[in-house]
Amino acid sequence: MRTTDEKFVVQLTVQQLKEIICEVIATSFTANTLPKYESTATERGKKLTGLRELSKHIGCGVNSALKIKNEGKVPYSKIGNRFYFYSNEVDIALQHTV
Repeated sequence: MRTTDEKFVVQLTVQQLKEIICEVIATSFTANTLPKYESTATERGKKLTGLRELSKHIGCGVNSALKIKNEGKVPYSKIGNRFYFYSNEVDIALQHTV
């Protein structure tokens, strides 16, 4: 009779290990089991393009909006030299910083 304290040693070749790993990946990560996050436009809010739109949304000057962005108080994306913000994400972030 074996107890749970016993340890088993298994010897595998590199090829056998590769096959096991491939099988686990193939069965674990199918399209039905992957978590899906679908953010809708209504969840994220209105898309704000640039610091001028951000400043209008939060009611401050462009320099203040730049400072808020640089301090990491609001989430944003940068594509090229343009900054993009989403109104709901900005509102939530600023509620947590006050």
